[in-house]
Order: sequence, then structure tokens, then C-alpha cells
Amino acid sequence: MPQDIPLEASETLAFTPQSLAGISGAPVFTLRTPTTREKRFRRRLMAEEGVAFHSEGELRQEILDALRTHLWGEEKFVTHRAPLLAYWDALDEYRLQKKDDPDLKWSYDEATEQAVLNLLRDVEQSWKPIGRMKADNIDHNEIFMAATVAVIVQEWSGLPTARDTDRGYLTIDCVDAMATSMTKFAERNDVLGKLAWLELFNACAKQMSLDEEEEKNSASPSPSGMTPPASKPRKASAKAGKSRASARSSKTPAGA
Repeated sequence: MPQDIPLEASETLAFTPQSLAGISGAPVFTLRTPTTREKRFRRRLMAEEGVAFHSEGELRQEILDALRTHLWGEEKFVTHRAPLLAYWDALDEYRLQKKDDPDLKWSYDEATEQAVLNLLRDVEQSWKPIGRMKADNIDHNEIFMAATVAVIVQEWSGLPTARDTDRGYLTIDCVDAMATSMTKFAERNDVLGKLAWLELFNACAKQMSLDEEEEKNSASPSPSGMTPPASKPRKASAKAGKSRASARSSKTPAGA
């Protein structure tokens, strides 16, 4: 069984992904308690990888600029932008309300939402800079996850991946290889391939989320937003609901 949360930065935490718990030969990871050095080195890794991140506001502005300048022209843009802006406003309001009401379900007029999503798809296909910005964000998120694991995981057992370090921390390539090995182990045991990797990242993110006061007092880390299920799911499923937004579509809302 994993030990309790470490009390000091010099202590470590033994961790096995919940989806692999109870499986013979499941990997066990030793997680270090981070200091400002780990947080600083993660920032350095991100900078060295040269990954860019574009906020949702920047993506939306690029979409509007593409419509105004390259696809519609000023006159059509002024006339037809309202449904898109209204959809974004409703989406922002839903996200804000959901912080206070986690059970709130998204709902929007289905025909209007589909028209907006079709427009966003067409803009992305017609204006390549938007696709490049989204690709940048995908790369950024993948490197961010790998860099977080790289500075928190100290060692492990149960995986064939060789430990490779640079300046005292795992290399990004080593983390990628470790994630691949863990995914293969999970799939051999009828567990969703990427789930164990997400659980490991989640545990590392919890370690990194200690604020300065918690670090001083050696308190338990605050929970991450990504909480994987405790069981061993065999397949993913999605359930629709409804919200206050405006009524019909109960799908997960799509952003910019």
C-alpha cells in the first residue's frame, strides 16, 4: 500500500496508479516532495522544449480576425457575428456557474449550437493559423505533463524502461518511454491504456500544487482537477445532461 503523504521535502511517496492496484507486478513509483527547485526546473524544461501556448481568448480573436479579414469581409462579419459571440458568452457563463454548482449541465439550442460548431470547423479548415495554434497547445499540454512527471518521479519498479536523467531529473524522452511501457502493461491487463499514465500525472500534479504555506507546514497537497476513476474501466462512456444556458443540446460544450 502507498505510504502517507510525505511530511518533509526530503521524504518520498510510494505511488501505484489506482487502475493498476491489485494487479500482480504493477509498477510502483517513488514521488519526491517538490521544492521551488523542482518548480523552477519544470519551467526551464518547458522553455527548453520551446512549446508555445495560446489562450482561449487568443484563439477566439484569431477566429474573429480570420472571419473579418480573410473569409467574410467587414460587412458580413458585422452582420453575422452575433450567434458566435452569443455562444461564447453562454459558454463562459456556464463555466463560471459550474464552479459554484458542479452538477450544472450544459444546454443550448441544438440547431444554433450546431451552426456555430460548423462555422468554427469551417474557419479552422480554411484558415491554417488556427490549426497551428491548436497544435501548439496540444504539444504544450503533452510536454507540460511529461515535465511534471520528470521532476516528481524519482524512481520506479515494475517497468522495463531504463532510468535516464539530466541535471538530476528524468529526461522527457525517458518519461515518454515510461508512459508507453505503462500503457502496454495496462492494456495487457484489460485496463484502459492511457488511464494509468493520467493517474500518475495526477499524483505528480498534486505534489506540484502545494502552495508556499502548505510547503512550510508540510500539509497534504491540494487535489488536482483530473481525478481518475478508482475502478478499472474497460471502455469510456459519456453521459449528456442539461443546463441553464438555453435549452436543447446537452452535449459537452465545445470551446473556440
